[in-house]
Amino acid sequence: MNRVIYTLMVMFLIACEAPVIEKVEETYPDNQPKKVSFFQEIDGKEVKVEEKYYHQDGTLKMNGKLLNGKREGEWKAFFNNEQLQSIGAFKNGKRTGEAKVYFPNGNLRYEGQYEEDMEVGHWKFYNQQGKLTSEKDF
Repeated sequence: MNRVIYTLMVMFLIACEAPVIEKVEETYPDNQPKKVSFFQEIDGKEVKVEEKYYHQDGTLKMNGKLLNGKREGEWKAFFNNEQLQSIGAFKNGKRTGEAKVYFPNGNLRYEGQYEEDMEVGHWKFYNQQGKLTSEKDF
């Protein structure tokens, strides 16, 4: 019985959340979406909460969440072949935490840490075959 009540409460809370409104904000010359933004009504105002960018062929290029108009949380970028190009985190619009960038073949290109948009700590760099080629401390 408790499980049923819990499930109903969760469904109610989800249903009460403001709907997300999707808007195409930029297009390519052939009218394919280039930038799509997602908005929610928060405190009576329409607030942008997420952005997605697309390659001209329609595949996802980059996406992530926004908070107060700035990048927040995990953002990912992709090559045309849908292979992950990079992944990193943002806080208040600034790079923070671990960042990884990949070659189109999927091998790691480099990795390191950010604090307040600045490279910090120990970074590693690799060649296309995945072999460590250099390291640098910031």
